[in-house]
Amino acid sequence: MSCRVYTPLLEPFVDGELQPEKVVEIEQHLEECSRCVERVRLGKAVRVSLRRAVRPDSEPSAAFRARIAAAMQATRERERTLEQQIDRTRMLSWRTILPVAAAAALTLVWAGSANPTASSAANHQTNSESIDSLLEEIIDHHTSGRPEVASLSLLPSLEREVGVPVQAPILAQYGARLEGASVVPMNHQRAASLRYKVAGHPVTLYVYDSSRFQIENRLQRRLVGDAPVYVGARRGYSIGATEHRGVGYALATDLSSAETAELVAALH
Repeated sequence: MSCRVYTPLLEPFVDGELQPEKVVEIEQHLEECSRCVERVRLGKAVRVSLRRAVRPDSEPSAAFRARIAAAMQATRERERTLEQQIDRTRMLSWRTILPVAAAAALTLVWAGSANPTASSAANHQTNSESIDSLLEEIIDHHTSGRPEVASLSLLPSLEREVGVPVQAPILAQYGARLEGASVVPMNHQRAASLRYKVAGHPVTLYVYDSSRFQIENRLQRRLVGDAPVYVGARRGYSIGATEHRGVGYALATDLSSAETAELVAALH
């Protein structure tokens, strides 16, 4: 088989997360593929470097650990609430939704042509709706569970597709472990997606050209120390964003807004 089949399994292999039969399969492949051997060596070297780089005084605070425990309980409650909402939503048929949506679209077109002021307001609403749609895409990708396929050695290739520098922030002080990266479509553009696990919680970091995505316009500004960050919530998940020298960063998590803001502030 080609390396493409085995590349997504190399990171779990290094972390000892594969089933025994998969371990044997990877080991057999490594005997024949020097490129994948280098990827495994790089993964091990990165982990050693992270352990050496983390200082004892940079460990998460007791308050942060307590918030994670509380977030786990809140996650279970959100899942129950979400299941109830999905059940109720299924009761509304498309035969009801489509005529209502069509009537609303016709109303907006008529109002825009009859009143320039109303048209300007409609354009503003359209921009807001576009950002809302982008935030929904961020959550959809975060919750999809689709595996990331690139190893750390391939991050430079992501930069060429995204158009901005793509680096994996070191978040080991929060117990974060990088699982992989890929390029994902966002609002007809492209962004790099880096998957982490933080204390068992999935965290997705998006890296993008900040001039193309105005995510901050629909989030609330707050300060973490001296660092300005923007946070909000969608469908029970937290979204945090910041910008640095033309590079935008957005996090999607199931942690609290305060925890997400703390992680965002640590990105640069």
